[in-house]
Amino acid sequence: MKIKPEVLLKNDSNFFLYKKILVTGSDESFIAYIRDYIVGEFKKKKYFIDYSGSHNSSLSGDLFSNKKILFLLKDYNDKLDEEVAADPKNQNFLIVSSNNKKVNKIKTKLLRSEDCLVVECYMLNRSSKEFALRKFIDDEKIQISNDVFWYIIDSFDNNYPLFIKQLETLSFFKKNIISIEDVEGVVSIENKIELNKIFFQIFKNNKFLINVFNKNIYSQGDFYVFLNSIKNYIEIIGRSKNEEDAIAKFPKYLFNEKVVFLNIYNRLNKGKVIRIYKNILKAESLVRKNSSLYFVIGLRFLLSTKNIITS
Repeated sequence: MKIKPEVLLKNDSNFFLYKKILVTGSDESFIAYIRDYIVGEFKKKKYFIDYSGSHNSSLSGDLFSNKKILFLLKDYNDKLDEEVAADPKNQNFLIVSSNNKKVNKIKTKLLRSEDCLVVECYMLNRSSKEFALRKFIDDEKIQISNDVFWYIIDSFDNNYPLFIKQLETLSFFKKNIISIEDVEGVVSIENKIELNKIFFQIFKNNKFLINVFNKNIYSQGDFYVFLNSIKNYIEIIGRSKNEEDAIAKFPKYLFNEKVVFLNIYNRLNKGKVIRIYKNILKAESLVRKNSSLYFVIGLRFLLSTKNIITS
């Protein structure tokens, strides 16, 4: 069985029923957060936790016969899996590893087993942030306005531990949060994102876009990375026959941006694509002639691109 980490945290899933739990993914801090949470829950159930990182079969002897054990495993492989499969039922195994070829092979095997649970930890996307925020609101009994809710979704960190830390800081100072100014007065919002992902903020309001651009574009080199990323995405859209073709060409590592990319794809037509291409060439030409104006030219290009896409 597979479960999203934020769902596991919300539903208090009975993961004690699973003999093997694999916590994996690409967000290492989130993996560590889930690992510590699961270990803490097993401790509450009076399990003995073996932190050695390997499987110690001797712990199944008389000394521990009346006490259940959780093995925290780091280097999981086929040989170790055979040993685990032969162990008594009163032992549980928590396997922790970021994505790699070896763990992906094991993951496929575990997903086919009824007594195994797979938890995949990645940076939060919009829907998972909504899920986590609603849980936090319910748990902490805080009240927030609709504007504040969506501001938090758009502006707070996509890393789960940091996201929760920001929410905890906010709730510590206020239990009834009506305005965005209340949030900004308590929590520091950096709006720092990867340059090649600025394009996927295109449906935000102009104030947000200006703020993001201001906090991410610091040099002419940043400008070119930003501009070339948009050029690549527009090229994918221009060369694609349909949604399936566009997704096939879309970079796999940007899976969290796929929904926004498809929204942009469906709003563009041949005429709009040509207009954006012309604006890209114009921006490049203007920066070559006036390199010190890269920021102004880049910001105007971003807002113009938004107008073309949303018109």
